[in-house]
Amino acid sequence: MKKVSIVTIVKNDSAGLEKTIKSVTTQTFKDYELIIADGGSENSTLSVIDRLKSYIDIFLEGPDRGIYDGMNKGIAAAGGKYIIFMNAGDVFASPDSLDSVFSAVSGEPDVIYGDYRVDYGYAEKPIKGLPAKDIWKGMLTSHQSTLVRTELMKKHPFRLGVRIGADFDRLFHLYSVGASFFYVPVTISVTEPGGVSDRKRVQVYKDHFQTLMEHNAAGFSRRLYYIYITTDAFLRLTAKRLLPRKAVRRFITSRAEK
Repeated sequence: MKKVSIVTIVKNDSAGLEKTIKSVTTQTFKDYELIIADGGSENSTLSVIDRLKSYIDIFLEGPDRGIYDGMNKGIAAAGGKYIIFMNAGDVFASPDSLDSVFSAVSGEPDVIYGDYRVDYGYAEKPIKGLPAKDIWKGMLTSHQSTLVRTELMKKHPFRLGVRIGADFDRLFHLYSVGASFFYVPVTISVTEPGGVSDRKRVQVYKDHFQTLMEHNAAGFSRRLYYIYITTDAFLRLTAKRLLPRKAVRRFITSRAEK
């Protein structure tokens, strides 16, 4: 059994896929399997997969019902002790990211998570993982910086009925049933902005709050918190649409430098 299953979901993103595969193959940690799940690409993505097939352990091909369905296919095929999702365009923060993670881990926790950076192209913003007890606030970190025991993900795959926040939904469920979480002070991944969760941040928070409701974990103070962050997200998205791009970049750069 490999220690880590790295699952990459892709559809029509040849450049992003090649960048991710190269990031995986330069890891000093070699006890992994790479699973590529292509959701029905119709461009040069398949050429990249064919050219780099020697680095791919499992290739899953065929249409899916969205990103979480593709991720579930990866889960079903995974044979590693832990699973991490590095979708097309995502990369590890450094060649020794996984080695650093397992050097810092004590025991064999159910969920291992660390920090990440957001690469805006003109600036990078470091983001630290939250304490596990604050999981009710949302994702503790990005899913690209989260490793979960594969057996748990097989028992609790992503719910396709959750529109955007299915990753939070599963992690909150695992936390609520007593899974052990272990934070490592390691920057594991680098992500790019502009994904679905960025563009539909208001819906993300609605999905998160719905998860809390389903677990009877939405007390009064948490309701107020979600009203606040949902309103804030709406105002930020509105400002982003209205403000000149240069002004948005200056704001992001100033925040990233703090």
